[in-house]
Amino acid sequence: MAQDTPSTDAHPTDRHATWMELFFDLVAVAGIGQLTHLLHRGPSLGDFALYVLLYLAFWTIWACIMLYGNIARDHTRILLMLAAMLGLGLMAAAVAGIPDRHATAFAAVYVIVRLGSARLWGRGVLVVDWPIAQLSIGVLPWIVSLWVPEPWKYGLWAVGLALDLWMMFAVTGDEMMAHAQEELDKRVKNSRRFANIEPPKMKAVHTHSAHLGERLGLYVIIVLGEGFIAVIGAVGAVQWNWRVLALGFGAFVVLASMWALTLMFGFVPRLMAGEDPNDATPRQHVMAMHCWITGAIATVAAGLGLAVSHAHGHLSTGIGWSLAGGAAAYFVITGIGGARSDAGWRWLWTWPLPCAVLAVVLGALGPHIGALGLVYGVVVLFLWAVVWQTRVPQQLRDRLRAARRGTPDHSLGEVR
Repeated sequence: MAQDTPSTDAHPTDRHATWMELFFDLVAVAGIGQLTHLLHRGPSLGDFALYVLLYLAFWTIWACIMLYGNIARDHTRILLMLAAMLGLGLMAAAVAGIPDRHATAFAAVYVIVRLGSARLWGRGVLVVDWPIAQLSIGVLPWIVSLWVPEPWKYGLWAVGLALDLWMMFAVTGDEMMAHAQEELDKRVKNSRRFANIEPPKMKAVHTHSAHLGERLGLYVIIVLGEGFIAVIGAVGAVQWNWRVLALGFGAFVVLASMWALTLMFGFVPRLMAGEDPNDATPRQHVMAMHCWITGAIATVAAGLGLAVSHAHGHLSTGIGWSLAGGAAAYFVITGIGGARSDAGWRWLWTWPLPCAVLAVVLGALGPHIGALGLVYGVVVLFLWAVVWQTRVPQQLRDRLRAARRGTPDHSLGEVR
């Protein structure tokens, strides 16, 4: 294989994240940790919308560079990785000035890194598992935003990110591959110079499943670590009493529960185990699920830190929704991911859907029940989910899977 040529093998030899990849993940998540300050001012609906936009921007760049390392393997260009990290660092530094200043600088660096990452693959190579790594249509609104004032600038950012999210589902790698090959064949046939030459074949590159699962899991771990840092900082910044210590303990339980539900029972362990012949979920859908679930984790972690910071005062509606709304989103996303696996859609009624509904109720009641009531309400929901996943008889879970497949399972006997 030539130097810097991505692998076309969907099942390369076993490998793990490199020190460079871990360093890159830390820088990317550090930028996400900076977003918490956007929620300290209330937060209002506008603050929260801006928080979501900036999170998606950081995650999208991380995903593009992460998949480059996944596919290029030992041929990853370190200097380009370092350049991307520098770009993420500049974006993270700009966050502190948004929305009052630095928004244009943030957008400019985003555009540079996205366009640079799209050119990593070279001509004739298509990333089948992640088409938006090479499709820059979502970057165009960001380019236009460089000359547009706020708040219209943020609207263009939203359009660009929405296009990227849409492309995750609307365009498959196989369709993109077929279209690109068809266009190449037409150009060669219509060319006088190459009329008698056989058109070259496009080269498809694939992700390594176990390595991808490891990278996705490490990202979750680092996001949870940022959550612990936020809670520890909040506990250390206020006068200690039983209420503050109780809130800190409750925050620990919530973060530990999200670790268990995501990394012990979620899609990441299945992905790390290798290709599942019964799982036909496209890789771009897996990536979208990771984006949403880590966004929910980051929001819950930010809400926990804000709740601890307001242990002695009034809890605003915005803080209540940051915590409870993030929890509701987490339950919904986890439920969708589980329902698409062997768990089946009936499993949604065991805890994902009820917990999501109750989390919404907690968000509405947040200002009335205070920080302690809100945090421990969320604790109960997460403990409910963890207890069900760890204590429910295996036979019941087997019955749910059998019901989903539509086949009777006579080997189970009665569920006690």
